Amino acid sequence: MKELISYSYEETLSIGYKIGKNLFKGAIVTLHGDLGSGKTAIARGIAKAFMVDDISSPTFTIFHIYEGTIPVYHFDIYRVEEDELEDIGYEEYFYSGEGVTLIEWADRLKRLYPLECLKITIQKMDEDVRKIIIEGIGEEYKKIEDVVEKDEDSGD
Repeated sequence: MKELISYSYEETLSIGYKIGKNLFKGAIVTLHGDLGSGKTAIARGIAKAFMVDDISSPTFTIFHIYEGTIPVYHFDIYRVEEDELEDIGYEEYFYSGEGVTLIEWADRLKRLYPLECLKITIQKMDEDVRKIIIEGIGEEYKKIEDVVEKDEDSGD
C-alpha cells in the first residue's frame, strides 16, 4: 500500500496520470471516497494517460466509454444496484481485456467487486489537500503500486 498527499487539483490529476501510465489492457481501478474527495480527478488523470482529453462524471448514465489509445470504461455506481450492472452486461467492460475500467463508488460493489484490481481510496483532508491510498490487489496490481511509489520517491 502506498500513501500520497496531493495539495491541489492539478497534483491529483498528475497522480492519476502517473497511475494511468502504468496500467495495462484489462486493468480495473476501483475508486473509493466521499462526495467531492477527488475520485473523478484521479479518473481524469488516468484517462489522460490514454489520450482521453476529458471525462465527465457519468452519474446519471451509469457509464461512459471513451476512445483513446485504448478504451476507457468509466463507471459511476453511486445510484446503481448490482443487479442493474448485471442487466447492462458489466462483465463485457470489467473483464474484456480490451480497455481500462474505472469504477467510482466501488465500495457499493459487494459480490461483483473484482478479485484483482488497483484500489484507490481518496480522503479529503482539507479544502485542497487529499490523502490518496493506492493498494494493488493481485500480483499485476502490486507491481503498479510499487512503480507509483518509485516514481514518487525519485521526484518524478
